[in-house]
Formats: sequence, C-alpha cells, structure tokens
Amino acid sequence: MQTIFYFKIVSAHGRLIEPPSRASMWRYGFQTPQDYNDHESYCGGFTRQWQWNSGKCGICGDAWDLKPPRPHEMGGKYGNNIIVRRYRIGAIIPVKIQLTANHRGYFEFRTCPIESNGQDVTQDCLNKYLLTDKNGTVRYYPEEGNRIFISYYKLPVDLKCKQCVFQWRYIAGNNWGNCDNGSGAVGCGPQEEFRACADIAIDNDEFQISTYSVKIPTTSSNLDLPFSTESDDYWLFNFVMAGTSLLVALTLMAFLYMYYNTDQVKTWLRTKRLINKQQLPLATPQYKNTP
Repeated sequence: MQTIFYFKIVSAHGRLIEPPSRASMWRYGFQTPQDYNDHESYCGGFTRQWQWNSGKCGICGDAWDLKPPRPHEMGGKYGNNIIVRRYRIGAIIPVKIQLTANHRGYFEFRTCPIESNGQDVTQDCLNKYLLTDKNGTVRYYPEEGNRIFISYYKLPVDLKCKQCVFQWRYIAGNNWGNCDNGSGAVGCGPQEEFRACADIAIDNDEFQISTYSVKIPTTSSNLDLPFSTESDDYWLFNFVMAGTSLLVALTLMAFLYMYYNTDQVKTWLRTKRLINKQQLPLATPQYKNTP
C-alpha cells in the first residue's frame, strides 16, 4: 500500500465574479441571499475534502458530505435559478476571478446544460464541456499577487441552452506532496480546491426568455453587461488614500530637510516667535492701596 505524505501550508481564497457566481451575485445587484464567505467555496477545506471525503467535492464548492441539496446547488440556499448572463453560441466571453489569497495553481472552466427543471448538473456532464481560452489552452495559471484575473474563454459551438451551469475550478498549488516520479515537491499530490457555479444562458436570441421558472432581473443585468465597478471603486479609494498619505509624508520630509539644512526656515521661525512675543498684552499694573 502506498502512503501519501503532505504538508498543509496556507489556505487560498477566491471567488468567481464574472459571470457572478451563485455565492457572489448579491454583490452585483441581484436580490439573493448574501454569502459573506463566498471566497471560501473550498469543498469544506483540505482536510475535509481529502481525509473525510476521499477528494470528493460538490460541483459548486460545497463539502461533499453535506446533505443534498447542498447550499450552492440547485434547490439550496443560493441555487435560485437566476440567470446572471446570456451569451451567444460559440461566443468568446470574459471570465474574472478575484483571488484574495493567491497560492499558485491553475483555473479551469466548464459548462453544462440543465436538462431538467429543478435538478442540477453532474460533474461528468461538466467535464464534457471543458472550455478553452482564445488560444486553445484549457488551464489558466494566475500570476503572483492578490487581485482580479481576467481571461477570455470560448463557449462550445454546438451547445445551446435555456439554462446552463458555468463552473469555475481552482486547483491551488501550495501544498507539498508526492510527485509522479517519486520525488516530493510543492504542487504535487492532493491540493486545496475551489469551485463555484453561475447560471447562464447560451442562445443566439439574447432577448429570448427561458421557458423554465427562471427569475430574470427586471434590469438588464442578465445581458452581457460591463464588469461591476464595485471593485474598481474600492481600489480607487485605496489609491487616493495612499496618494494623500504619500503627499503628506513628502511634505513633512521636505520641511524637516529645509529646517536642518537651510537657515531660511530657522530665521522664519525665530521671526515668528519674536513677533508673537511683541504682540503679547501687557499685564495690568497692580497698585497697593494706602490708608
């Protein structure tokens, strides 16, 4: 029997934000339950996935041992049949992933049509429609850093659906494990995994309404909209604050430099103190009363 050794290092965190996942769509104007842990759809965690569930995971990142319907699957708390994007057949679409803790690894994207109303898809079906990017590559390897990663993936030319599940899988690469050649290295062996699902439609008629009981927002949110500016506003605020702090620090440093290296500032300060002393009011004279 072969023994597998591994060392757990640090947990990664991330979310599917374009198209918005079932867990994150509330952040982009959809009236759905708020999942504040939408960046932690990691199959229940490394230990739970690999030691308790033998590597199995729900299609949308829920722990495998949870009773169906799992929270992010159809019929669960966040699986509400809401179409977030509608695409044309064979279109090249933008996909955006936000990593808040980047630990190497790679992304993969899949889709699968929902054949029966109220029932979610299977991983086997999703595996049939493994998407490739505009260059024909399946895996996307994010660079270092915690930020939003954008890539472009091509939808199948032979797939049309009133409702499809779009799946993101993130296989991290920060654990030490056994490699196929018998050696050990970071990135080999079992790794932490993330999954997330978004509900989309693939059709050449972008205004056609699904015959399923799918909730379509009254706004145009279900069409191919530009990316939400929520994250842009957040980074703009941080940029402004950082710029202001830098300006204040540079001003203070310049003043200190001039004070210790030039006589003009010292002369100006001495003059200001002298003027203030001259402007002080004289004390009222006190006289001793004599009988």
